[in-house]
Amino acid sequence: MVETTVPGGLPRITGFPMSTANPDPDEWSGAQLSDDRLRALAVGAYYGRSWGAYNDTVAYLPEPGDRRETRREATIEGLHESWGVDNADDARDTLNRLLTGMHAPLFTLIHPLAQAAAGQSYRTDRGGIASEHRDFLHTLSKFRGYEGAAGLDRDYDAWLQAIKLGIVDGLPQPLNTDATAWDLARVGFIARSAHTAGYLTEDEAWEHLLLALEKAQAHYRNWRQFASGFLTGAIFWAATKDLAAAKEQVAERRAVLHGLYVRPTSPWRRVALHPGAPVFGVSERHAN
Repeated sequence: MVETTVPGGLPRITGFPMSTANPDPDEWSGAQLSDDRLRALAVGAYYGRSWGAYNDTVAYLPEPGDRRETRREATIEGLHESWGVDNADDARDTLNRLLTGMHAPLFTLIHPLAQAAAGQSYRTDRGGIASEHRDFLHTLSKFRGYEGAAGLDRDYDAWLQAIKLGIVDGLPQPLNTDATAWDLARVGFIARSAHTAGYLTEDEAWEHLLLALEKAQAHYRNWRQFASGFLTGAIFWAATKDLAAAKEQVAERRAVLHGLYVRPTSPWRRVALHPGAPVFGVSERHAN
């Protein structure tokens, strides 16, 4: 992503029109947190925004006034339906898998192979580099215990098609090769949801949130790089499920990320990913 400046001093990321950013202010409770704790929550800011939640509380608050279910009821249902998480042990297991790499390592393995095959899909002497890749990934899948619909060769075919169909053209270019942010942002979602659901104490949720921050800081220099990794990982995951859905999600997810980057009330404009780094909107840091 390329950063430029637009009237009013707001940054623009090339390919993200200002009109795509939802201007509604981000939610803040006014809680007094350290900058590191604000950073830890900001790692999962995409989901905080999606849920209309405060950016400075672990629990997903405030309670929505126009919904029949409480936040606790909504998180219990969401964790069960989307993650198969129904208790504290489930939540801890999922968080640990995300922290050690749930989808990012697969992307690191599959993306360079698919990218190479997209530019050289057929060779008269051997039938095609993609066939060699599939054989390799099928063997690796069997070794790792992934077969059938869960095979790595299936994920490879899906991502290869995403490249060939131009779905990835809507991602920041050159295409990010590190999708760790996709896993780390979801640590924020699971930790906050599990606490809201009553599965984890606030202290335990903070432990996982701060670990995710530490890993994010080790992988990325700033929120722009983090956003690029998140979006790439999100579309990779979506492509392995449904190519049509992946295509639709590019613009939707980009708009949310762009809003986090340009709104003065966004957590990404209140604290930088790294202490001491420049941050836009620092004068509005504690504004409501």
